[in-house]
Amino acid sequence: MEPISITLKIDGKNKKFATPKFIPGKLFRLAAEITEDFESNDPDRLFTEKQIEFICAAFGDKFTLDEFENGIDSRMITRTIYGTANYVLGNIAEASQLLSPDQKKDGEELGE
Repeated sequence: MEPISITLKIDGKNKKFATPKFIPGKLFRLAAEITEDFESNDPDRLFTEKQIEFICAAFGDKFTLDEFENGIDSRMITRTIYGTANYVLGNIAEASQLLSPDQKKDGEELGE
């Protein structure tokens, strides 16, 4: 399975992280819960600490919760969480589209 990647600004430098070759099955259940959270459109169910912990785990704990939260571009937070959850669920094409900074969705400009 092709990995997905994200870029975080850590210590003033852009650092790219890719998903590991093996993602534990336990994350599947969390990914399903996270997609439900996002599809509910309930603002109280978005960008939770549990979701940030999931992102760290999905990327092999190569960065901390603080590094993710402070290093991700604010305009990419929801896309990154939702896209990574879709990746773990096996929706690779959708995840790649959500996480690609070169893609436009619904006429919006994506940040660099």
